[in-house]
Amino acid sequence: MIQIICGIILVLIGVLVFWKYPIKSDAKSLSLAALFIILAAILNRLSIMIPLFGFESLNISIEVIPMMLAGILLAPGYCYIIGIAIDLVGLLVNPTGFPFLGFTLNAVLQCLIPSLIVTTIKENRLNYLEKVIKILLIVLVVGACSYVFSLNQVTISNNVVTINTSFKIIMSIICVIMIAILFIVMYFYKKKLNEEEYYLFNIWLISVVIVEMAVSFVLTPYWLEAMYGIPFTLSLFIRVIKECIMIPVDIILGYSVLRILKKLKV
Repeated sequence: MIQIICGIILVLIGVLVFWKYPIKSDAKSLSLAALFIILAAILNRLSIMIPLFGFESLNISIEVIPMMLAGILLAPGYCYIIGIAIDLVGLLVNPTGFPFLGFTLNAVLQCLIPSLIVTTIKENRLNYLEKVIKILLIVLVVGACSYVFSLNQVTISNNVVTINTSFKIIMSIICVIMIAILFIVMYFYKKKLNEEEYYLFNIWLISVVIVEMAVSFVLTPYWLEAMYGIPFTLSLFIRVIKECIMIPVDIILGYSVLRILKKLKV
């Protein structure tokens, strides 16, 4: 049933995107689309699985960066196709059985959301959204620390794993440090960048936060529970820790690449 619902949603998104943003074929866009698909496939292969609670549960990957870069630099129609292509290539590179359309939807949204932000958000609203994103980041780290300390144990395959205080403290400190580093970088960029560059940084910042919160916090835990029976709370717990680390990494590393691409007039 979930497969059918996801398939319908993907079709509806495709119809709306191609109706509102018809694709204008050109060699540059096609070349960039192919490049981002290849980069995402390579980075997917270079992802690292970190064991937590006795099993490999934390996937560290920057595959999402070329997907969101595609969203910033290309039209929504291209981004929709790129998202589906990346998911298909991922299935060919890492066969996991029958394709699950929930993850296909994830890939499409990771490419499409930044593109829609670029095409729909007006510049005069960007400062307001920047403040909202900063508040969301503070809420994220406070919520992450509170959530970590609220859990005393998790159940994995009928085995109860106790979460000790030392682990909670270490994870909370890591989350706070990473978000603090991000705020320092944001302050530095605000002082250093010109108006056009800072506008681009804000677009990237908003894109990363919205994508990670929508896909990692909401959709992925639900898909994992539906597909593999992994409890939503356990999956969310792991992703709260992961995203406190990966959101700053994606923002800082991704924007550095985006600046280079813009200077090259890509």
